[in-house]
Amino acid sequence: MSIRNIGKGKKKSVFTSTFSTTEWWIASVVSGIALAVAMQSLVITRRHKLMMVLPPLAGAAFIVLSSAARGHEGETPLMLFTATALGLAIMRLVFAVHLRRQMELVRSGQPMKQLTVLQVVIFFLAFAAVVMSMAVFL
Repeated sequence: MSIRNIGKGKKKSVFTSTFSTTEWWIASVVSGIALAVAMQSLVITRRHKLMMVLPPLAGAAFIVLSSAARGHEGETPLMLFTATALGLAIMRLVFAVHLRRQMELVRSGQPMKQLTVLQVVIFFLAFAAVVMSMAVFL
């Protein structure tokens, strides 16, 4: 092996380095369910709760089809979907207190409070941190 070839192999994470494609499918399904549950907690009516299953399914279809169109196959689309779905589900947990207050306003018939610029900045910084940590751990 020459010095040029060192480090050019497929990089693996510490936690998922031994995941097979089947295990990635399982992780994708579990993360999709986690995202659907997180999204259902953000709506009030039963009809809308049932509709909240559609975004994770649409996201999965988009990532798989987009990856296939670009020539990616196997684990890559599953890793992308898992990271995205888990990242969004984690963000739901991170902002649980704020979201609970907003949902209480909606349930009482009042409009939600508008986000301040600082809240938007904090959201995007937290989202970036979650995405970066997902990239490290997955």
